[in-house]
Amino acid sequence: MMIKRGRKDVPETTVEKCHGGEGTIRVRQLLGYEPRLPGVPGFPEDFDSCISFMHETVLPPGTSIGRHEQIGNEELYYVVEGIGEMTVDGETTIMEPGDVCLTKNGSYHSFRNIGDTDLRIIVIEALVPDNKKA
Repeated sequence: MMIKRGRKDVPETTVEKCHGGEGTIRVRQLLGYEPRLPGVPGFPEDFDSCISFMHETVLPPGTSIGRHEQIGNEELYYVVEGIGEMTVDGETTIMEPGDVCLTKNGSYHSFRNIGDTDLRIIVIEALVPDNKKA
């Protein structure tokens, strides 16, 4: 079975103050479903594996995803375009196109656009098996 979706197939949804962050970001839930983003339509039946979702997210200049904890899952942030600042458990790094950051189960993280153009990222979340809890 194949599932193929692109930008033309999935609505872009605005999210205000995502996880308590600044401003309004835009999310396309390409695969799966993220229940912590109310109002963003998804596809909960997509995955048979431990993957929960894959989004394309755009952070306009000055916006951010607020500090939040990964509980029972891990999250990957992959930068497609723009420049951002990722903070995980108090450690901060600059993220540029081609960079990926893994936030482990039990960690806190936030992400913000520090550039003057849109920051486009791919976010993928996977559940942690019960025997690997933090």
